[in-house]
Amino acid sequence: MQETPYKIRQILKRRPSGVTEASYCTLDAILKFDGPESPHCVYIEHVALRLAQTFHIPVADGALTMAGDGPAYASLEVATPGIPLPNVLESQCERIARTYPNEVAALTAFDILIGNWDRKRNLKASIVTPHIRLFKAFDHSHALLNIKESPRDSIALLDSNDLILRFHPFFGHVSGSLLEEWMDRMAAVEDIYIKECCCFGRPFRAVDEQLQSGLAKALSRRKNTLKAILAANIGTIRPIL
Repeated sequence: MQETPYKIRQILKRRPSGVTEASYCTLDAILKFDGPESPHCVYIEHVALRLAQTFHIPVADGALTMAGDGPAYASLEVATPGIPLPNVLESQCERIARTYPNEVAALTAFDILIGNWDRKRNLKASIVTPHIRLFKAFDHSHALLNIKESPRDSIALLDSNDLILRFHPFFGHVSGSLLEEWMDRMAAVEDIYIKECCCFGRPFRAVDEQLQSGLAKALSRRKNTLKAILAANIGTIRPIL
């Protein structure tokens, strides 16, 4: 998959030492906090990123930062090299799936794994400029611990064979063979890596260690049942040959 650049807001003064002639700079980012609609947003976004990096899913990078009463999550804005790049429209999804079949399969498998029922238009993809390849998803605040009203109910749903997603922009467009390949890749990842993505050895804002451990166990089981979930919901996912 292609590397993706991120927006530089400002290049500041050069560092006084070092052979690389490095400079200070600032990057554009969307800063996210815990709130009423997603009370565990910062944890969810950070864990989703760690999981995506573990599985090599095309998700925009981000970083933890400090703001207000504690950690916040900064989602880096994807750079657009001289072309407008609005969020995708539903009418563009078929074309995106043809242009980026592997990335689409990876993202669809990942969203099923984490129960992300709110993908909608949370995606950047270049489809009008053939020589620029860019596909990055973002925003996972309605996945993992925020699928249901309570984190424990969300974990229980992840620990079942429920598809969770009733809609996804790439249902009906995703390659069935590539989707199965990505599900196999996820199942092959050792459970310890899932645990390391979810567990911090201490409370993370309002997410205590018991919730972290429960999420890790549910995802470890779910990654091994993805193909069974696919088979049971073939009519909803409608993968293409």
